[in-house]
Amino acid sequence: MSEQGIVLDWRPLGDNGTATLTARMGDEVLAVEKLDLLKPAKRDDFATRLVKDRPGIDRDAIDGELLRIAGALAAKPAAASADTPDEVDGGRLVRPELFHTAEVSGIAVPSVRMIGGEAVGRWMLCLRWVDGKRERKPLENTLDLSDGALWFHPVSGEPAATQSPGWSAAGRRGWLGGLPAPDPCDLFRRVCERLAWYVEFSADCAPGAIATASLWCVFTYVYPAWSAVPYLAIGGPKGSGKTTLLRVLARLAFRPLESSNMTAPCLFRALHDCGGVLVLDEAERLRDSAPEAGELRSILLSGYKRGSPAMRLEKVGDGFRRVGFDVFGPKAIGSIAALPEALADRCVRLTMFRAGPVSPKPRRRLDDDAGTWERLRDDLHALALEHGPTWLGLAGRADAAPATIGGRDYELWQPLLALAAWLEERGAQGLHRLACEFAERSIELGRDDAVPEADELLLRILAERVADGLHGTLRAGDVLRKAQEADPATFGKWSARGVGNAIGRYGLRTRKGHGSAGRTYAGVTLADLRRIEAGYGFDLSLPAEQVPLVPRCTASTAAGA
Repeated sequence: MSEQGIVLDWRPLGDNGTATLTARMGDEVLAVEKLDLLKPAKRDDFATRLVKDRPGIDRDAIDGELLRIAGALAAKPAAASADTPDEVDGGRLVRPELFHTAEVSGIAVPSVRMIGGEAVGRWMLCLRWVDGKRERKPLENTLDLSDGALWFHPVSGEPAATQSPGWSAAGRRGWLGGLPAPDPCDLFRRVCERLAWYVEFSADCAPGAIATASLWCVFTYVYPAWSAVPYLAIGGPKGSGKTTLLRVLARLAFRPLESSNMTAPCLFRALHDCGGVLVLDEAERLRDSAPEAGELRSILLSGYKRGSPAMRLEKVGDGFRRVGFDVFGPKAIGSIAALPEALADRCVRLTMFRAGPVSPKPRRRLDDDAGTWERLRDDLHALALEHGPTWLGLAGRADAAPATIGGRDYELWQPLLALAAWLEERGAQGLHRLACEFAERSIELGRDDAVPEADELLLRILAERVADGLHGTLRAGDVLRKAQEADPATFGKWSARGVGNAIGRYGLRTRKGHGSAGRTYAGVTLADLRRIEAGYGFDLSLPAEQVPLVPRCTASTAAGA
């Protein structure tokens, strides 16, 4: 609608008649309000405030347009014509806060305007097209591409005026004005330096740990290109700097959501509505048996892979409806105690190290240099948009991970190692090798921690009997007695059934034999044990494998053949 230059834009919020209404005159925004347009009193109040102190505006025209919009909201959707698609292709449905496609990449940023003396927030899209064009436009439900529409979901309500934009207004103006994109290697170096300035890692792993944490920070700006994301598990004793590292990550990561005591409903609703990166401290409570801890664990487990929403029952009228909340995205989790096993399997581990008494790092205040943090965030946002199609290619780059890394470990490390390879190709010499070595070491330590020491002793006892050929009558109770002799403190309260279950986890089970021996390990072979030794990194003291001699082929034997 246009009357004396006035334009009314609207966007429905749900199906109850409520909409976001924006009034503009030229480039000036006069009002942005969330309004129930089906209520005449609300329409009348809005129109009264809009024309107040603005002589010459046709009040009747404003009322008429508001009534027309209300009619459109109240009307039932018309039946789709035969040539109108009745569903949206899932590949064309993206979250608006951060997305990368082959044609365009975008970031939704809250922008604040002063309207009638009141600060009003509004979502704006910063877009970088594949042809190099940079653009800013209001966030709507769709974005037109060359081959059809890109749909946004979920589109949250207007942002609070106090919501941090992450990308500063000055940084956005410079980017839109044509400032060159940041050099990737220089930016990565500055992120590493920032981390190293505040955070202490043990000397033997500090370079790899700093590189990994920095790669993860960059990854938080490009993660929608991947279908699975690595979490960071930040561990260490009290006073070792876990909270400091989490606070540093929260100043660098994309749209961080910091918490140490958020309830499960608040968490899954906040992640669904706003997206971004969760930074969770004091995660010891995740091991509790309380229902609240169980809900938090389920949310974190769901957020590791795209398309695995947190499912909840929501009350609708007199009944309930199953609703999925999108909680996909990177997460950094700090805890003194070990994380639950299923959650730890989704994490890249960083172990903290307490700074020495003469180290200046614990005395450094993170907010002493706000300008440096802002410049880093601005450059990370610009980097993400400038190389959008690149991230899609890196997601499928299998050669970035060593052949020794597979399964879940591959899902966790491939994104970081692919970024490391890409940065090395642009001048970050040695980064990929450093990241690969740290990954392999971290995976090996994780395996050691994931397998109970008790299991290794039980398997070693079994291996001794198999190597001597004495396992034909060996029972689980016999293994238990040997284990109690070797380690009474650990095995004092174990049962033969417990021993059988522990060994059975590795595929070695007793078989019912003949006579009075009962169930024994007669079927276990040295090949079985060697496979376990190689797969789990155990030292079972097995005898060297005998390589069969191959008869030498002589001229006479060849002729005889």
